[in-house]
Amino acid sequence: MVYLLVLSLILVGSIGAYAASVTINASTNAGYQGEYVVDNGYFTASAITYNVVQSAQTATSQPMTWAPLGTAYVNAQVPGDWEVLWTITLNTGATVSHTYTITVTSTSASGTTSSLYTFTFTTLASISAGQTMSIIWDVGAQTWTAPAAVQITVA
Repeated sequence: MVYLLVLSLILVGSIGAYAASVTINASTNAGYQGEYVVDNGYFTASAITYNVVQSAQTATSQPMTWAPLGTAYVNAQVPGDWEVLWTITLNTGATVSHTYTITVTSTSASGTTSSLYTFTFTTLASISAGQTMSIIWDVGAQTWTAPAAVQITVA
């Protein structure tokens, strides 16, 4: 039983170490290299990472109310699945009490674009530039090749 516990700890550590080493090259408006945001300048995306889901979470109902420092789960999180996590930052000029739609697409090196997901949120009646939220998408069983670019549109 002790050996099984030790083996389990080694496997969890190995998966965590591998997931921590996988990143997407970040750059702004770089075509097929990195990620970029297409919107009216009222939001920015940053810290896009590819991780292993650690604990189960239910999907966040939509439209989610903007929650400074909050986390939105695009779909249910299943431990052991891969996830894409990123941070959305609110900039000056975003409309208060407005519902925005996030559309995330992936562009392969060959130029083929595919939709990954859409998610909606509503800003509060009082918002401040610099507020952030984390958005987490469980890749799950969907076949998805790491992209040459991730495009995030907020409209």
